[in-house]
Amino acid sequence: MKKLFLFMQTVVVLSFLFSLSCADKTKTIYGTWKLDSKSSTDIVTVRHRQLEMKIQKKGEAILIVHNWLSRNKIASADSVSFIPGGDAVKVPVTSQIWPDNWYMGVLQKSGTIITFRGSWKEPDRELALAKEQTVETSQGDTKIKTTQSFKLDRRGNKLIVIEKRSSRPTPIRLVFDRVISEQ
Repeated sequence: MKKLFLFMQTVVVLSFLFSLSCADKTKTIYGTWKLDSKSSTDIVTVRHRQLEMKIQKKGEAILIVHNWLSRNKIASADSVSFIPGGDAVKVPVTSQIWPDNWYMGVLQKSGTIITFRGSWKEPDRELALAKEQTVETSQGDTKIKTTQSFKLDRRGNKLIVIEKRSSRPTPIRLVFDRVISEQ
């Protein structure tokens, strides 16, 4: 019985070590990503528009660009550049359209500021982003706090973004597939 137990432990440990060796540590979150709506939280936005996200490293800064596509053309775009672990970045709101949430009748408040702050959980593979903004609803203005966790899967081909909003009881799970560009 002890030999069987020892054998089973060895198999489990070897399986675990094998799975770790399959992880592609050379891949990073940088690149172009396309939303996989079937694997993501069902939000109305994905039925009408396709989200493409680009994450780039610019020196110490990280640039995240969201392109909301409609019929393969950019219908709306937004971006933020920040230094992980650095000072908060303040971006003025110039449009009431809140692409992440346009279907709910919640609008960004023009003339206000969105504050972003980011940090690495694991450099080049896992990123945390927090933002604070004022939105307009039918009941009046309210401040929304959002945290996003960007995590690369073990093989480096999927990016999972977990978004938690102060206005929503359940997290939003967005799964992105890496876009392989043709050379």
